[in-house]
Formats: sequence, C-alpha cells, structure tokens
Amino acid sequence: MGFQDDYVMRTISDLVKAIARLFLGKDNVDYDLPTNEADDTEMDSRFRRLTALAEEGNINEAENLLFEEVDPADKKYLEMALAFYMYLNEFDDDFLYTNNYSREEIVDGINAISAEFGITGFEHFVDTTMV
Repeated sequence: MGFQDDYVMRTISDLVKAIARLFLGKDNVDYDLPTNEADDTEMDSRFRRLTALAEEGNINEAENLLFEEVDPADKKYLEMALAFYMYLNEFDDDFLYTNNYSREEIVDGINAISAEFGITGFEHFVDTTMV
C-alpha cells in the first residue's frame, strides 16, 4: 500500500472520528458484537449482515441495505453505520476495485448517512481527488 492510499485511509478514519466526537460524544467508533450470536440485538444482526455481504464482495448491496433500513431517530444506527464504513475502509484497494467500490464511495457513503441524521458540513473533509 502506498503513501497516498494510507493517507486517504487515515483521512477517512479522521472523518468518522470527527463525526463521532461531535455527534455521538465518542472518540472512536468500534462496533462490539456479542460473542454469541444468540445474544445479538436487532442492530447487531444488521451489522453482521452488512459486514458479511461486504466480505462476500457485495458491498453495494450492503450499502443499499444500510440506507433502506436507516432510522434517523436512532443515534445507535448512526454509530453502526459509521462502524460499517470504517470496516469497509480496512479493505485493500484491490478488493474494493474488484467489487466495484472505491474509497471515494466510502467518503460519499459517510456523508450521505450523516446527512440522514441532519449532519452536514463534512463534504470536503476528505480530498477525493486523491482517491
């Protein structure tokens, strides 16, 4: 991974941290799943489903599902969604490219899900011309 890729990944991470700090009162977004799936909440099950789709290469399908089920009244949903984008940010560029996805789409997704919660103003936080 080159310097530019690493820089973009860190900047995406910084974007998520800024949103989490300002709107969730948290320094980090880490979605901790119960060890036992039987203990999953509805949100836990949703996160498992989204990450499983992403791992299978169905990233666009996972993102569509994320937006179909969004609940702008539930800040836990925002936290889960941001954790999902952080999860996607950990994939290497080859995996993203092979599965018709990009770092620019991660940034767009973060901004779009944030807008669902009335959070705007971060659209230029990440310079997507470097992506």
